[in-house]
Amino acid sequence: MEESKKLELKEKILERSIEVGSRILDLEELTKPISPDKGLGRLTRLEALQDKNVNQAALERLKDEQIRLQNALANILLPSFGVCQGCNNDINFERLEAMPASTLCTECAQ
Repeated sequence: MEESKKLELKEKILERSIEVGSRILDLEELTKPISPDKGLGRLTRLEALQDKNVNQAALERLKDEQIRLQNALANILLPSFGVCQGCNNDINFERLEAMPASTLCTECAQ
């Protein structure tokens, strides 16, 4: 892969990493324990717990994405970056633009 394309991907990875980090901070705030002394009715409390569970699942997905982005950033300078781990062919640049942490080409990812 050309160095100019790697630099372009690096910028995208950094931008997405900042977005993910910001969203993680927001979700961490939303997933704090709900105080039992909070003056909520029974249904409102159940709704709050359900919202907390949905936010917790989103938080876990974003943390996983953040790890994949950090790995991609650490590996972007390696010659093997952009090479499919399944078939050893180059990963399509458009795929890497959309999903910079991809380690598989579209064929192997299916």
